[in-house]
Amino acid sequence: MTRPVALVTGSGRGIGRATTLRLAPTHDVVVHFRRDEAAAGEVAKLAEAEGARTLLVRAELENEGDLDALVAAVRDTFGRLDVFVANAAAGAFRDTLATKRHEVGRTLQTIVASFVHLVQGVAPLMGTGGRIVAVSGTDSAYAVPAHALIGASKAALESLVRNLAVELGPRGITVNAVAPGPVATDSAARYYDRDPEAADILRAAIPAGRFADPAEIAEVIAFLTSPAASYVCGHVLVADGGLSAGGGPWALLAARRA
Repeated sequence: MTRPVALVTGSGRGIGRATTLRLAPTHDVVVHFRRDEAAAGEVAKLAEAEGARTLLVRAELENEGDLDALVAAVRDTFGRLDVFVANAAAGAFRDTLATKRHEVGRTLQTIVASFVHLVQGVAPLMGTGGRIVAVSGTDSAYAVPAHALIGASKAALESLVRNLAVELGPRGITVNAVAPGPVATDSAARYYDRDPEAADILRAAIPAGRFADPAEIAEVIAFLTSPAASYVCGHVLVADGGLSAGGGPWALLAARRA
């Protein structure tokens, strides 16, 4: 039996790693990375141990040539794609008034333009039952200190999800987004090691009382890529432990900087 094929950008760490490994028992996987080939290679080996056929691809998300090469590699290796998870993101962490013009452009290129480019490339490889999931964040809906560009880009992703759901729905392809709250990733740990008070404020504002494990977000993504979610389309599924239900801690975080 032919296994479905999944591409998860930023597969080497955090939510991308967890999602790739969550899908590996049932999918062949394309492991994408930008810099850390060793980490991505480890993910590929773990996926292969689960029975997955793997393809390891390096690509800069802001480079159109790299994105075209990524799509071509998927097409030439598997001849199809069933799941595309746009997880990787990067951008300048600055207040809006301190942001340089080139930082605006690079952030939008990395998060927004790459998503559009890759969807345009992979949609022709998808048949009925195809799944596209964009990883957004609570900064798409709330003002977060130094997250203006990232948040704006994530909000743009959510708008694109709604439009693509309408455009691709008639072809049997669903398009959705997941908006995680704070997640206990390596990059988050490095940030909060420098600012443990911010971590404490966030935890206190989350009804669940803790950050999410990447595997918990991977489960949400896996649901949206599954047959069980065949009638979920154009939706942003918030997975934040109840953080947004209470209004969030953003004003408190910002007040510390006043």
